[in-house]
Amino acid sequence: MRSIFLICTIFLPFIISAYTLKDGKYGSDSIQCVTNISLYREYVKQKNYEDALNHWRKAYDLCPNATKNIYIDGAKLYRYLINKSKGAIELQKLYLDSLETLYDNRINFFGKENYVLGLKGSDMMKYSFSNLDSAFMYLKQSVEGEQAKSKATALFSYFKAATEKFKSNSFEKSQVLEVYAVVVDYLDINIAIDSKSKKFYVKAAENVEKLFVPFATCDDLIKMFEIKYSEFPDDINLLKRIVKVLDKKKCTDADVYFEASKKLHEIEPTFISAYNMGNLSIKKNKSLDAIAFFKQSLEFSESDENKSNSFYGLSAAYFKSGNNSTARSYALKALKISPKSGKAMLLIGDIYAASANECGGNSFESAMLYSAAIDKFISAKNIDVNVTDLADKKIATYSKYLPTKEDAFFNNYNEGDSYIIGCWINESTKVRIK
Repeated sequence: MRSIFLICTIFLPFIISAYTLKDGKYGSDSIQCVTNISLYREYVKQKNYEDALNHWRKAYDLCPNATKNIYIDGAKLYRYLINKSKGAIELQKLYLDSLETLYDNRINFFGKENYVLGLKGSDMMKYSFSNLDSAFMYLKQSVEGEQAKSKATALFSYFKAATEKFKSNSFEKSQVLEVYAVVVDYLDINIAIDSKSKKFYVKAAENVEKLFVPFATCDDLIKMFEIKYSEFPDDINLLKRIVKVLDKKKCTDADVYFEASKKLHEIEPTFISAYNMGNLSIKKNKSLDAIAFFKQSLEFSESDENKSNSFYGLSAAYFKSGNNSTARSYALKALKISPKSGKAMLLIGDIYAASANECGGNSFESAMLYSAAIDKFISAKNIDVNVTDLADKKIATYSKYLPTKEDAFFNNYNEGDSYIIGCWINESTKVRIK
């Protein structure tokens, strides 16, 4: 206590001389105002909230517009009092009411209403005895106003309030989903930014996902977005939200996901949008569209990784269309850029296996295409351990179609002999017997 008074004695004259330059800001008794601010702040720094309270109350009463710290520290003190009063629900309610008034006064003197309402609503959501509807409305206004600038706590609290309203039967499931779509969008934006506050958004996102589990069905999300999309088909923020949320939840087979992705690509074409549309078109068995989209993604490619992915996509699209020779040429281009691309090597193996009828004049020659495919599957797992399991499954599957010992004998080949596959493949493999 003596050290705190000593600090005030030494520095108070300098503090006051600076503060009193602003007329009226420090009330009718600027000395008492600054003295109490200095005293309570020292106690708060030491987390000695009991001794801070009396001086804080005096400062709050004498000069409520002196400094924003009165409100920042005041919220800490009221939270302390609420937690200290567990079991005394009526007293806790009084403290919470005072905390809410504190936030209202902060807005009155220092503005930033949407930001402060986020703090107010978040604090209210910490306590089961608060007014849920009011907390939700404060958080709704805050998030709608601050958008991606919303604090992580405000975003989490907004979604938590929505789930609580659903539990209390004052909210429909579709309304919870709408809040979720907004919240995860803003969380993802902040998580993508390398900042000091990133860890808070990551944690908030984890907590949101835990609360979302009971609502996390594709049918519900798709139904909600179909309605929204029909109402606002050109709303770019909605389009981005549809694509992001459905992709996050792996609900990408929905027509609304395809339509939103297509429209978003038309409005803001990028490598990602073109590449995604290529993959979606393959899923929809629209090979020609896929080829066009992957070629467009290639035009947007700036990195070798993007170019490799575009070539791989083109290979898959041509393969889907039945043009196996062209499909292989693009897979080889992908491998040239990314020599350790196991998926590209696997794709070549699939292309060879699918060419058995095209490039075989008899049963033995057709069966040898499967041996050539197995060569690629073996190479794939040698260059990329991530595809080992898939490669082994493919080897087991296609080994069933290898030539019999009799077929090899009647074509003058023995197991292990070298064999040249003609057609457009022109590669050597070895004779394998099933």
